[in-house]
Amino acid sequence: MSPTLKDDQIILVNRLAYLFEEPHEKDIIAARINGKVLIKRITKIKDKKFFLSGDNKDDSFDSRKFGMIAKKDIIGKVII
Repeated sequence: MSPTLKDDQIILVNRLAYLFEEPHEKDIIAARINGKVLIKRITKIKDKKFFLSGDNKDDSFDSRKFGMIAKKDIIGKVII
């Protein structure tokens, strides 16, 4: 998520954020993808699926590689 987040930066994840409201475009989230926790930005929402992108477009493992994710894969909203 560079340049928004730096390596070794401590972040907080609000796991309750999406219990009563839906995720929005531009939210930075933590998501469980293939057994790993990734920090990404929601850039598109279509049919209750979320397209995630990293801020470093040239070197990012994001939805271009693993596809759109379901809400159940979202751990919470990142609080910087």
